[in-house]
Amino acid sequence: MKRITLYEFQRKYLSTIRTEGVDVTPESLQRFFEVINGLYGREHEVLSLKYDTRRGEYYIKAHGSVGFAYHLGEPRFMIQVLPRPYKRDPDEARSLRFFLSLMNLSGGLGLGRREIEDAVSTYTRGDGSVHELFLYLYVYLLGRELFHGLYREYSEVEEELQTIRGRVLLSRLARRPPLGRDVPVRHAVLDVDTALNRVLKAALEVVVGVSAWEGVARAAEALIRYFADVGSLRQGDIERVAFNPLNERFRPAFHLATMILAGFGKLSRGGFTTPGIFIEMDRLFEDLVYHTILTALAGRGRVHRQHPLPQIVRGAAEIEAKMGAVFTFGPPRPDIFVQMPGGRCILEVKYRNLSVKMGDTWWRKLVRSSGELYQVYSYSRISGGGALIVYPRLRGQYNEWLPDMFDEGVETFSFFDGTPLGIVGYELSRIGRDVLIARRGVVLDGKIAGNVRNLLESVCVGS
Repeated sequence: MKRITLYEFQRKYLSTIRTEGVDVTPESLQRFFEVINGLYGREHEVLSLKYDTRRGEYYIKAHGSVGFAYHLGEPRFMIQVLPRPYKRDPDEARSLRFFLSLMNLSGGLGLGRREIEDAVSTYTRGDGSVHELFLYLYVYLLGRELFHGLYREYSEVEEELQTIRGRVLLSRLARRPPLGRDVPVRHAVLDVDTALNRVLKAALEVVVGVSAWEGVARAAEALIRYFADVGSLRQGDIERVAFNPLNERFRPAFHLATMILAGFGKLSRGGFTTPGIFIEMDRLFEDLVYHTILTALAGRGRVHRQHPLPQIVRGAAEIEAKMGAVFTFGPPRPDIFVQMPGGRCILEVKYRNLSVKMGDTWWRKLVRSSGELYQVYSYSRISGGGALIVYPRLRGQYNEWLPDMFDEGVETFSFFDGTPLGIVGYELSRIGRDVLIARRGVVLDGKIAGNVRNLLESVCVGS
């Protein structure tokens, strides 16, 4: 199958795509992208089709999501968007390592540094298909847990036995001839045919059917043997899975299994069948900033995700009830809310490049749009504290004019009424040196942790 490859935020013209062997019309792409954006786009589009009036042709624009999707009409092709935060690296290894580390942190995959390196190495030896990376991770994580045994749980069965076991079904026994030898009973057995195991098995079957990496497909076939006594996937199995101390170790594999089943059309999704998986990089980056702040404060304050604030309009509930319409769907929720002994502040995390082309000139911006300033100002006033906006930053490549949030003595500003405002960059070149992304959090060098804490103290004000 032909493949269209883009990097996050990259554009690719249809003339280039046609030279790569994919002769697709703008109309087909538009319909394809509408389905993808409907399935995976929450706050932002995943892919869009735009027209360049200067060149007189269409181009595909990738936004802030990483993943893949299959176009099953004519022509058949796969489109994939790869992570590339380290844009000028000669290969994709560091960008892929960063992406997997964020997935590991956000999704609780439980991968160690060596295991991430193995995944990166396997990908670079393959054919460059990002969907194979998801399949590889699933088979690896599941195999690691199956080494310790398959999960079993008690379930009740009804049988005809010659010995009494469990509860005798008296109503059924009363209808039997008096000399019958078998007794109807209901008793509990430790069974492997559970909702969790049926989900895991179904995802393995998908891997065997679609993976082009021989080692991955072969490993998946070997793991399926563990599920010989497990039935086929049933309607509602995913919703029935409940985790407990005995099966918690399968949670990361289950998370990937549901992505694979949904991505390859094994689950109902509103009538559309567009195989694919997309992960929003801004959500992963937000998780990274959250864990960084959590580590920097080290218990000297409280950090909340999506903390609800009071409505921006006084008496909003009464006004909405009276007029039969709503201002917003739910209360304002900043990405991160920090409460420190000296005050409070909100953080908005934006995974964007601040270079903007206007005409023939590239401009450096401090915020992507004026709406971002209005948003953080309203959030800060409602919360009674200051505001901090965090963008990714990479020295010598993009957003380098923003202050590095890990530096000492970062300069902050204020709004017209004196409300503190900070606009900083999360310097990605520090990852692996001063900042380590671990399985369940972020580890910071002691000095830069203090610098981040001082930055927060400069914008966290009020009661």
